[in-house]
Amino acid sequence: MEGKNEVNLNKYVGRRLSQVKVLTRLLETELEQAKGGREVTIDRQVLEQVLDVLEIYVEDCETVTGGQRDRKAQEPQKPTVARLN
Repeated sequence: MEGKNEVNLNKYVGRRLSQVKVLTRLLETELEQAKGGREVTIDRQVLEQVLDVLEIYVEDCETVTGGQRDRKAQEPQKPTVARLN
């Protein structure tokens, strides 16, 4: 049974790893566009999306491995607003 769980874990992580590979290619493209300069300019929206995907990947991996994120524990809870019609 343990072997089957390892296969499922590998498949799960592998599927999420594809997201990180896409981000790697995106960042490589941004570096190439900088044409060897010391500074790289990247659109804020692109950077925010990169961070979002990385955070989702980390959360998914920690969920599967049973780990907890320190960052979530430190972040204050945002108040929720109920919409009344």
